[in-house]
Amino acid sequence: MACFRWLPGPLVVALLGACQPPPPAPILPQQRRLPAWQVLADLVLLQRLKEAAHAGSYKYRRKAQLDSAFAAARACVAGPRTVLDEYRLVVGLTDLEGSLHNDTDLPDSVRRALRAEASFFPYPLKIVAGQVLLNTTQAPLPAGTIIRRIEGVAAPRLVQQLGKYYTTDGRNLTGKTVGFAASFPEYFRLEYGPRASFLVHYSLPAAPARVLAARWPAVPYTTYQRAFTARHSRPSDRGFFEDLPAPYTFQLLPAQRAAVLTINTFELGEANTAGHRRYARFLDSCFTLLHRAPPGTRLLVDVRNNGGGDDDNDMHTFAYLARRPFHENRGATVRFRQVPYRQYLTVAQDTAERAALVADVAQELRRSFTTGPGGQLRENAHGNPVFQPQPKRFRGPLYLLISPRVASAGSMFAAMVRGNTPAVVIGEETMGGYYGHTGHGTLTYTLPYSGIQVTFAWVDLVQDVPVRASQPAGRGVLPDYFVTQSPADFLANRDAQLRFALRLLDEAALGPGH
Repeated sequence: MACFRWLPGPLVVALLGACQPPPPAPILPQQRRLPAWQVLADLVLLQRLKEAAHAGSYKYRRKAQLDSAFAAARACVAGPRTVLDEYRLVVGLTDLEGSLHNDTDLPDSVRRALRAEASFFPYPLKIVAGQVLLNTTQAPLPAGTIIRRIEGVAAPRLVQQLGKYYTTDGRNLTGKTVGFAASFPEYFRLEYGPRASFLVHYSLPAAPARVLAARWPAVPYTTYQRAFTARHSRPSDRGFFEDLPAPYTFQLLPAQRAAVLTINTFELGEANTAGHRRYARFLDSCFTLLHRAPPGTRLLVDVRNNGGGDDDNDMHTFAYLARRPFHENRGATVRFRQVPYRQYLTVAQDTAERAALVADVAQELRRSFTTGPGGQLRENAHGNPVFQPQPKRFRGPLYLLISPRVASAGSMFAAMVRGNTPAVVIGEETMGGYYGHTGHGTLTYTLPYSGIQVTFAWVDLVQDVPVRASQPAGRGVLPDYFVTQSPADFLANRDAQLRFALRLLDEAALGPGH
């Protein structure tokens, strides 16, 4: 006969509890899976949004090309997908359109959870002369170390695959290096998934032919951000990633019979604001000095840090350089007469805010656009007035410094100078287009199932510039003299472009034969 010993009640409960499976771990926002039909519904809506509202969807790609890309994206959705899976599909489609005002954002909850992971590459990188270089003095290896592979992915392939996360106009690629320099760890995490550590193959600057290997632990994104703030190149590229203390400066160089006008931003306030009036007074004082300068004085305009801003400021500046009356653009068109799909518009508060946004767009359409011959809304003289050259306009030899950071109103100004003056242009191709861009206003929509937000411009502009054989369609403003940093310039934080430009000014001041 079997004998049983009864256990006290609480102990029985405890033992039974120990036999139960542990509760499932909570699903993190970035791990949430969407049924295939929800991902497909978001992609179908995205295509309809772009067709109805995005002015530049077919600026660089034919409709058939984008239709094929959307079909290929939908074919990838054979089962449940995470929000990050959908995000990668949307980013690829958005980048294909080719507009630097296109943005794709994860839901705030997903981005916060993602950045809290200790899964990010620990150090900033920078593309210099076609090589991926370590951009920190805080790593176990020296600044300027050449990165060959990370987790088995070759450096050139990293640059190619991660470029889609930073949009530029048309087929421009130089601007993507700006995003790579700032956000490489985030792009790597989004594209390849989380890592606990990173196997890095590299070459030291002193021995580029020898490939070595090291493994570095992953870090939370905030740790990387601190490393980026303390990056080696900050003295020379600070203006690419943060507002500089002086938005504009002017310097006379008597020895070179020259002057340097630096315009770091056009984000100075629209017409009739105090900021615009201050800037207008500044320009007037600069060109008054130049008007009184000795004949042959040269002007170097530096817009390398200028990512755009208010159109009133770029046009007002160009009026001091223009040789003829000009427009902001040769034509601008809009696809809709009323904001479509307004129920998906992204607003922070409530329906009143949505209604106010729709009303503002409607007012702008009534004021600045009229129906053209084909029935499409086109910008009228109110929205695109004639600008006259300023009486004190500069008539001497003109030079322009540009970089991949130049975008939006900054690249429009650079295009006007490049196309409509005899300026000598120095530097690197701008991320903003030469012939046009989509701009003015933007709309942001939220895809309902994933919560991904997509932003794009609703006015397509053809800029007031001539066709040039040296300016291929779909490219940014191209320089006459291509000048970029060498690895030695990077290590020394030397401004190779400004040094080159000043050397040209010196040679011009000395005259032929020197």
